[in-house]
Amino acid sequence: MNVRLTAKILGWVGGLATLVALIGPNLPQLYPDLPSHQIFKVVFPAPIKGVCEPIVTTGSFSNADFLAVRFTDAEHAVFVYDVWGMGGPLSQSFAVEPGITHTLELDLPTLATVRESKSHEQRLLRIVLDGRELLNTHAYFHRRAPDELYFAENPIGGTTADAHFRGQLSAADGVKLRGRPAPFLSLHGQVRELVHTRFGFLVVALLVSIAAGFLIFAATNWIAAHPPGRVAPRVIHGHDTAPHVWAAASILVCGAVFAALVTGGTFRFLVEDSFGTFYDHQAASLLRGHLDVPGEALSGEAFVVGGKIYGYFGITPALLRLPLVASGIAFGKLIRIFLLGNFVAALVAAYALLCHAAGTLCGEGKWPSRWATVVFLASTGLGSTLLFLGSRAYIYHEAVLCGAMFTLWTIWFSLRWFAAPTSRNWIGALACGALAIHARPSSGLFALCLVGVVALHRARLGVKNQTAVRRPLAIGALAALAILSFNGLSYLKFGTFDGSPLRFSVQYTPERLARFDGKNFHVVNVPHNFDVYFVRPDFRLEPNFPYLFLGASQGAGYPGAKIDLAEPTLALPFAMPALFALAVIGGAWASLYAPAARTSLALLTLGVAPMAIALLTAIVTSHRYTGDFCPILIASAAWGLAVLDAEAIWIRRVALVLISMLAAVAIFVTGAISLFFQGDYVWGVPDEVKQNYQHLRDRADHFFGTAQRR
Repeated sequence: MNVRLTAKILGWVGGLATLVALIGPNLPQLYPDLPSHQIFKVVFPAPIKGVCEPIVTTGSFSNADFLAVRFTDAEHAVFVYDVWGMGGPLSQSFAVEPGITHTLELDLPTLATVRESKSHEQRLLRIVLDGRELLNTHAYFHRRAPDELYFAENPIGGTTADAHFRGQLSAADGVKLRGRPAPFLSLHGQVRELVHTRFGFLVVALLVSIAAGFLIFAATNWIAAHPPGRVAPRVIHGHDTAPHVWAAASILVCGAVFAALVTGGTFRFLVEDSFGTFYDHQAASLLRGHLDVPGEALSGEAFVVGGKIYGYFGITPALLRLPLVASGIAFGKLIRIFLLGNFVAALVAAYALLCHAAGTLCGEGKWPSRWATVVFLASTGLGSTLLFLGSRAYIYHEAVLCGAMFTLWTIWFSLRWFAAPTSRNWIGALACGALAIHARPSSGLFALCLVGVVALHRARLGVKNQTAVRRPLAIGALAALAILSFNGLSYLKFGTFDGSPLRFSVQYTPERLARFDGKNFHVVNVPHNFDVYFVRPDFRLEPNFPYLFLGASQGAGYPGAKIDLAEPTLALPFAMPALFALAVIGGAWASLYAPAARTSLALLTLGVAPMAIALLTAIVTSHRYTGDFCPILIASAAWGLAVLDAEAIWIRRVALVLISMLAAVAIFVTGAISLFFQGDYVWGVPDEVKQNYQHLRDRADHFFGTAQRR
């Protein structure tokens, strides 16, 4: 087969694959307008007294309606209809026969898509079970979007119902219902609905697919004419002037934006935030020689062992606070300061990685260009999850940000040690890796695995070249011990090496634990979690500020997955498009045509594998967890950008223009979801901050004339 024919085939396959990738995720999001009257088949599980499980959930967080079944004893139950913030009626009691198929006839106000409603409007609420009318009244409701409808699940939250219905809910024709109502439309129906409702999207998807096919065709021909294994490495040219001033200015701007976000526009840092004082209490406990903390430090996240309260969070942020807590400075009011400090330190590490990549590829004394530096730091500081973590000052976000920061510094020390094996950079790599794993175990696992992989590679080279082998092997062993130190500390707290033994958590009942067998990781979760983090664009665009909003949940569509909590999450290619493109496309270019980058990129890939497996098998998904992927994206993107920035002038200009455009998109996306999360979604945000957000929305919507559409 000649090269041109192969290129044509790959172009067609690539174009069709792009079309499927663009359209495929949108098909399950096409939901028909259902009539308010529906007939279902329901099989109830064995009753557990006091447990309330969802049948139908509609709407979004704080604007939702629930129909749930509450088991009043071991044999009886009632249906509960609850309007978020208002409550609702209960049905008559009925006997529960587990395993028996019942006919459930419903008239619900929001089974039909409710886009508009009049003030104080009520609609029919009727529940009939096996021909017996249990409830007939009129009820209030919230408006909902077409995709804000969930069967046998509650991905929205609230206290009305648990996350899942243990029984089985089916349509009248026997099709099982779980999550969003995709089964109501066949594949043909979904395609027809897509043509009718999103014709413009189809046209754009078709044009993008044609462009992708043409680029693949052209790239295949070009690579065939310039095979990496047969031609000399491409001549790349670094830049002679260090862009330190531009980097400092970029970090200063990013830091100012982060400061505004983390303080809600008030720029007040010494403030006690809800669920933000744990690390201060942990530091105080460490000063007294023990690990348990008082109850007010954790509340719902407490792990109770032997009558003492512990947190599953690591101790690194507490260690950093020791001098301040010992001096009695701003106890309980430090989290915003530390979040900002971690953020700035992470950006400095990102810049150091970019400079290291440029120096390695182009020679000592060579630097990245000013343009590349600004675009890279803007993508990292304003267009990634690192900024999103400033949307709420609480310990979940500090743990992720602190872990990402120390992981970035571990990468820098590790790669410098790899480049200069006689240096002492391995000390910094081990120290930062140990701090990373005790800040955030998942990102710390990546950090220390990278140290171990570099050590093994150095040992292999030592055997091959008959040089020192013992020191790299000893360093690798120390990295392994640092990983085990996390489990050792867990044993001191919980009496088990499990870092998060949920059976000791105050919020995990036996019934909740049974849903995922009491284990934190399951292989069956890989398809669901991969979809969440790498595939599905779970967002919606609206004409009102901030214009882009996270979807309700990623939990639907994978009934076999053992997921405890699926929070709104935007997949990496859409949440961080600039870094993702640089890491994947730029990294591939560097691997092909910059031999000096290949080993470093391979080491990064091997090092991140255990962390990726942990996140893909975990029982919880959340947008903040995409922060764990930031270090690998940033490090790989640094190599990709360093190569493209030193390429032939036309390649460099085209690449930097495209990356600048993606950076602008990333900044918009990150800013929008950060403001939405802070102002509309997450709990515990001060009223003043929420009011500032609403005022900002009002000003923006009035300026663009969209206020009446809200």
